[in-house]
Amino acid sequence: MEATLFYKELGRLLYAIAAADGKVTAKEVETLKWVVKDLLVPVESSTDHHGTDQAYITEFEFDTLLDRDVSADDAFTSFIEYMRAHRHNLPPEKRELIYTCADSVANAVHGVNAKELPLLIELHRMLGHS
Repeated sequence: MEATLFYKELGRLLYAIAAADGKVTAKEVETLKWVVKDLLVPVESSTDHHGTDQAYITEFEFDTLLDRDVSADDAFTSFIEYMRAHRHNLPPEKRELIYTCADSVANAVHGVNAKELPLLIELHRMLGHS
């Protein structure tokens, strides 16, 4: 599976969760940066033509969606469509990593809220954790 597309779609998922309640807080952005640096970069070995770890595509995509004020629903739909096409190519540890990243962003501010919960439930189902 191509790392670039995976990390772009992961950025969309994490943005959708952060933006689910209509606003993205500084704490959610801080958590996203932590997720990329501490959870994604250590497990990704590929780099772009500048030598930058591919995992940083997640942060770039998140920031782009935030700057463009994309709806959480659109971002989540994109990720779900990606998962429908590629989920069978994802090893269990990659699926677990996706959920861990999403859960971290959802819990960034006072735990999971009512708008984020349905997204996490759908993600859980899509990843085959049900």
